[in-house]
Amino acid sequence: MNISNQSNVTYNAVEPGKPGVPGSLTSNTVNTEVLSDEITKEFSTDKTNAGKGEKVHNTVTITNNSTTALGSASIVSPIPDGASFVEGSVKVNGVAAGSNPVTGVVIPELKPGETVTVEYDVQITNPSADNLKLGAELQYNVNDPKIGEVTFTEPTNSVSIDVYVAKLSVVKSVDKTFAVKGDTLTYLITFGNDGNVDINDIYFTDTIPAGTTFVEKSVVVNDQSFVEYRPDIGYFIANLPPAAFVTTLFQVTVD
Repeated sequence: MNISNQSNVTYNAVEPGKPGVPGSLTSNTVNTEVLSDEITKEFSTDKTNAGKGEKVHNTVTITNNSTTALGSASIVSPIPDGASFVEGSVKVNGVAAGSNPVTGVVIPELKPGETVTVEYDVQITNPSADNLKLGAELQYNVNDPKIGEVTFTEPTNSVSIDVYVAKLSVVKSVDKTFAVKGDTLTYLITFGNDGNVDINDIYFTDTIPAGTTFVEKSVVVNDQSFVEYRPDIGYFIANLPPAAFVTTLFQVTVD
């Protein structure tokens, strides 16, 4: 986009002893080019979802549609928590570059009409959220005839990656803090799916504590009794969809 501006002036020219003569005048036109609109900055990825350990290939495409060259340019792209930069993956216009997008990837001077692409990979490591936002900034200089060299920083669009997170929680409790011989202890174990993918085939085992004896037929899974189950042998608990939980309990007596 180009911002143009011109001034208009009206006046009366008054000579001594004569009535005023009206006049008008227009100034020259001044122009300011809005580089934000003339430099396209596109960020894209090869995946819209990924799981732990997967790589996501990122591409930043910069096209200079302005009337001036972009100098001292670089692409900076922070890596979000839960991902890491894959060393050696950066390419500039298809050529390997020993750069890191976190500290900045230098790109060649972009003359009007030229395009540059920067590619790099990130790997999903230990995500704590079910989505990651990726994006970048373009930093560049232009030579402004009025004020000299000027530095600008502009963001690209951002892309959200849905992350598959498998997160099973296991919490155990006992109904007594103190006991005497002959008392019965009830152990309750709660399993929760705190991720966003199904967790299947949950199999539970628990050693009978020393100094106690397992109470036969005491195993319960989600309020249903299973008389043949023993925790020291192990048994199937459940398949858990996201946000679901299941409980199991068993009893021992103090010897």
